[in-house]
Amino acid sequence: MVNYLVILIAALVVILIAKILLHLDWNKIIGLILNAIIGAVVLWLINLTGLVAIPLNIITALVVGIFGVPGVLVLVLLALIGVI
Repeated sequence: MVNYLVILIAALVVILIAKILLHLDWNKIIGLILNAIIGAVVLWLINLTGLVAIPLNIITALVVGIFGVPGVLVLVLLALIGVI
């Protein structure tokens, strides 16, 4: 569980840096944060079930943090066909 929190915090830091560099407004930032949180929870639930094992590393964390649930679905598909 600690790994998930560290990666979630790292994703939030990346989002805040993107806000500064890209001059995004707070509504878009809040949407990205919620998307990252929901994606992280879905990834945790999928790994908890044991149906597929998606490794938790910086690449999968960035995919989930940026794309949210659709990113998790892509990771599940990649895990099912044996790419990750």
